[in-house]
Amino acid sequence: MDLKTLKTTSPLVFNYANYVTPQFVANVVNVVGGSPIMAREIAEFPDLVGVSDAVVINTGTWRRAELLETIKLAQLANQAKKVVVLDPVAVGIPSRSVPVKAVMADAKIDIIRGNAAEIAWFAGIDFASHGIDATGEGDLLTIAQQAAKKTGAIIAMSGATDVVSDGMTTQTIAVDVPLLATNVGTGDALSALIGAFNGDEVSVTNTVRAMAMMKLAGVQAAKKVTTPGYFANQVLDELYLLTAEALETFMAQEVKNGQ
Repeated sequence: MDLKTLKTTSPLVFNYANYVTPQFVANVVNVVGGSPIMAREIAEFPDLVGVSDAVVINTGTWRRAELLETIKLAQLANQAKKVVVLDPVAVGIPSRSVPVKAVMADAKIDIIRGNAAEIAWFAGIDFASHGIDATGEGDLLTIAQQAAKKTGAIIAMSGATDVVSDGMTTQTIAVDVPLLATNVGTGDALSALIGAFNGDEVSVTNTVRAMAMMKLAGVQAAKKVTTPGYFANQVLDELYLLTAEALETFMAQEVKNGQ
């Protein structure tokens, strides 16, 4: 959906969030015009999935005791034909791959959002990382395309250059906003934003639009503040102020077709 539709329909995004960043994630969805809800109680899943437009699963603080709940949530979303976005935090660390492998084995994931190192894991390509941060170099388009083909999901790789691919269509946003990487939670919030924009239809275009909105908000915020603490709040303000026209203009200028 476009931003005007998002603000009009206020899609409800159900976040199975990690416990580090839920407030920032909820605020991002809220300021763009969506409606966030956070829950981890399995008894609520049927009701919440039923009224949601998208389900976002973040494995950043997973617990083995909750693994079956995570799988059940994804399955309920599949049954209800709701878009499922997976945020596989630091999946390259073996213990962190456990919930990701389990969910993907038993449910369909529509969109995977991660940094280059996380997406490279799905592609089966070595890519250096340090904790939750990507530190290596590689052919980003190949990584995204290969990950999409292997998983059957739309890949949303965020970083200095954003890459979105379904294995056939690939688009990039080569706009670097270093301050976006200084705030833990920006990526988590981007995953929720992707869920909101894909609430009516899963597509590369809708995924690119979500990533473009976060990137443009970062560009605008970086013009006004230069330190991480103020930047995070300014990003919220810029997301709130962005118009549909400004977003579409930015996309026309900065979104490129990959090879």
